[in-house]
Amino acid sequence: MKTVDRKIRKNIVLSENTEKELKEMAEYYNKSQSALIEELLKEKIKEYRKKKKKEALKKILKNAEYFAGITENKTFQELKEEMGSEY
Repeated sequence: MKTVDRKIRKNIVLSENTEKELKEMAEYYNKSQSALIEELLKEKIKEYRKKKKKEALKKILKNAEYFAGITENKTFQELKEEMGSEY
């Protein structure tokens, strides 16, 4: 069973030039302005998520370098046991 995204109305404010470009693009691509805006936003969201994942990976790698000497290649379970962790 396929789920349908519920559409939500948003009011946005654009400069006259941007509004003109949006109209032209919508006509060129034969799409509604709303569909075009949604498509462009999805592209930006995809870029944003990719950037955030890269940042998180850099943090993990940086922390891994820092903890590599401290943990002496012990498993996470061994470290928890040493610390008396209840997690």
